[in-house]
Amino acid sequence: MKLSQILAFALGPITSAALGLITVPLMAWTFEPDVIGKIAMLNTFLAGCALVLTLGLDQAYVREYHETHKKEQLLGSLVLASLVITLTCSILILIFHEFIALTLFSEITHSLYIAGLLSFAVFISILFRFSSLILRMKEYGLKFSMVQISPKLTLLILILALLSNDELGDFSIALSFSILAISVSALLVVSFTLTEWRLAASSNIDPNMLIRALKFGAPLIISGFAYWGLISVDKLAIRYYSGLEQLGLYSIAFSFAAVMTIFQSIFSTIWAPIVYRWHKENIKIEQFSLITDWIVMTLSTVFFIVIFFSPLLSYLLPESYDEVVNLLPACMLFPVFYTISETTVVGMNIARKTSYSILITLLPLALNMLLSLLLVPEFGAGGAAVSVALAFFLYLILRTEISRFLWRKFPVYKLYMVSLLLLINAAWPAFTRESPPWWIGILSITLISIIYKTRYLNIQTDFRTLKNA
Repeated sequence: MKLSQILAFALGPITSAALGLITVPLMAWTFEPDVIGKIAMLNTFLAGCALVLTLGLDQAYVREYHETHKKEQLLGSLVLASLVITLTCSILILIFHEFIALTLFSEITHSLYIAGLLSFAVFISILFRFSSLILRMKEYGLKFSMVQISPKLTLLILILALLSNDELGDFSIALSFSILAISVSALLVVSFTLTEWRLAASSNIDPNMLIRALKFGAPLIISGFAYWGLISVDKLAIRYYSGLEQLGLYSIAFSFAAVMTIFQSIFSTIWAPIVYRWHKENIKIEQFSLITDWIVMTLSTVFFIVIFFSPLLSYLLPESYDEVVNLLPACMLFPVFYTISETTVVGMNIARKTSYSILITLLPLALNMLLSLLLVPEFGAGGAAVSVALAFFLYLILRTEISRFLWRKFPVYKLYMVSLLLLINAAWPAFTRESPPWWIGILSITLISIIYKTRYLNIQTDFRTLKNA
């Protein structure tokens, strides 16, 4: 992938994060914490649906894209199965509208209206997922970035319009805004991929292609459901033990942690097509390790920069959101550890041993559930943030070690040492609700620099190697 294409892909996450830094404080001034908590439940539900209802076929599409010349037939064969399941789920949401509205949002009135919006959002989320993959695999970086920017920009415009009328928003307004933002992005991405969808619709379904994809994706259904639990159990625990207001604070902290998801989004977008090409070209293992080292170094640096400047958030948010500053470091570790694991899990994907993904997800889920039960009642949102951070640290370890077992051995000592340093700096403020002494951060940064001194000394050689790959 050329530098211009990488920059095009990077534009979306960077701009989205920048818009988020504007939108999140505006939402805090516009909606009460309990309303923010309900929107967090909406996003959690939709994210889980995107993981489960795709049947793992989205990952199969990425895996098989470069292996077949019948790309439109591949898309048509895979997406049909997913959309049938999604349509069924949308109908069930409408049938059980009262239960869904009460369970997710503690809302009794207008439950059918809420369920209608929710079922619509589920369906277009799956359509959005596959359409986005088309742009990724065809390496249409600029169009992909426009799609990533559109929901944040739409939401910003809607909130500004609401503020101009001097009104405070309730849940129905917040829900409508969120669904409209999703709809705009879905409409945009479908318009960009309309040709591919037309060709896919006119192509014949290939049962053999679908069966092969299901064999690859079937284990991912279970792991996808478990992953849903992994990213949801903390929020459910907060709601049960601490209420929607604490969930709202937690959600705002995670929204600011989106500065780390910039790297997660960029890297995940460009890495999948590259890693399979490298494998096909028999690229040396050292080059994969080089990527891991630089990802760890980059994310660690950004992590500490955000921590040092996080007290400034107190001036951007209402007083009721002051706790967000102490939650932020732990919230950042979820995207940090996930992004690093994307560099170390390549062996499992290359070996097509996706059945291991079930174990990789279930064990961190169990840890997250246990820690949430132990920590959330006493520490509230702070306990939940640390629970997720530790769960994703285990997730990183499992992905890494299983990949080393299935593929090739690569060094991990430096990776684990830095991860422990990040955990210490994140857990301190989450538990104590006070920032750690400044020298703790300085000492941690110094240790990381010593651990990776070889990389810093050979920076020009490293980047020349990656450029020529």
